Amino acid sequence: MRAHYLIHRICFLTALAFATPSAFSQAVAPDLKTAVNAAWQRSPQARTLEARRDEMLAGREAAQTWIAGSPSIGLSQRSDRWTDQNGVRETEVSLSAPIWLPGQKSARQALAQTGSEDLEAQIANARLALAGEVRERLWAVAAARENLTEVQNQQRYLEAIAGDVMRRVKAGDLARTDGMLARQEVLAAKAAALSAQAKVQEELARYRTLTGQSEIPTPQPEPVGKASQESHSRILATRAALESAQASLDVVNRTRSDPPTIGVSMRRERDRPANPASHSVSIGVQIPIGTAARNRPLETAARTKIETATAEVAQAEATVRADVELARQHLAAAEQALDAASMRAALTREHTQLIEKAFRLGERGLAELLRSQALSHEAEVGERQQRVAVGLAHARLNQALGIMP
Repeated sequence: MRAHYLIHRICFLTALAFATPSAFSQAVAPDLKTAVNAAWQRSPQARTLEARRDEMLAGREAAQTWIAGSPSIGLSQRSDRWTDQNGVRETEVSLSAPIWLPGQKSARQALAQTGSEDLEAQIANARLALAGEVRERLWAVAAARENLTEVQNQQRYLEAIAGDVMRRVKAGDLARTDGMLARQEVLAAKAAALSAQAKVQEELARYRTLTGQSEIPTPQPEPVGKASQESHSRILATRAALESAQASLDVVNRTRSDPPTIGVSMRRERDRPANPASHSVSIGVQIPIGTAARNRPLETAARTKIETATAEVAQAEATVRADVELARQHLAAAEQALDAASMRAALTREHTQLIEKAFRLGERGLAELLRSQALSHEAEVGERQQRVAVGLAHARLNQALGIMP
């Protein structure tokens, strides 16, 4: 039994260690990737972020124009009809628009570009967070199914033992209390199986709500990928936010006042009915003067955004480093716990086989057999759950590294 366990364990670890990334991607990645894409399509946050792309595009287009606002058309007319009645007539048509100065225009363009990059970084970070939810839901379903499988195995075993016990009770080899004890264990196993089935349905319902898919991908340990902290989407998102905040401050510094307004007007006037009308064209410029009352609040708000974004970058970098290190430790601990659980399960199976053989020979009692079987069942459940824990630890490490399925 010990040799069989060692051979089985070595084969499992060898297959896991030498599996190529392409083999894993063919078996796991497409399915998991499909699940993440399906969850993204159902996410309200995804719809909001992707809808903002049009908003960013409109902002970039607006930043390309020299006009800083909507142009305006004016029309005025002057006459002495209601006063001196000398036939004085004057009509003026004007067109004006605020414009950006060269430095202001380039600052606005940079802000629009960084805003677009910030949005894309937010989308990537949101997709990664959603992938983490899908991974957690997937392995929760896998854990519930493993528990159900072992509980059903336990139920079938106890039913077989109960059948044998009842035959021996009828033959007079065992007391009637042994038959009652065996039936109690069967009923308890049935209740446990029903509870485990309900847990599977609960976890599946949560997975379906998240992804809209009726079945989970095959739960296999993900290969641990390689990724640098510089490429982590969470860090990239905070850095993009910092660049956007810095661009906002640059806009404030370059726009110390409201944009100047340039206007063109055409005037037609006549001072006597007999005199010919005269025409003139005028060009006017209005330059607002910036004041501390206007600029100070804008500047302090922009600097506050920079300070906040800088702190968020530092926090994200520290958090990612800590998460990766903790995930590696959890993976190592899960693998060691799996070794121990597998050894324990092998020993309890062997012990139960010996007790069962002695029970059939009449050398051991039913209570001792049931106790041994309960310990064996507990060990089997522990081994199955620990295998799931190893798979979940792989997924969490990849999540901490920022690796998308």
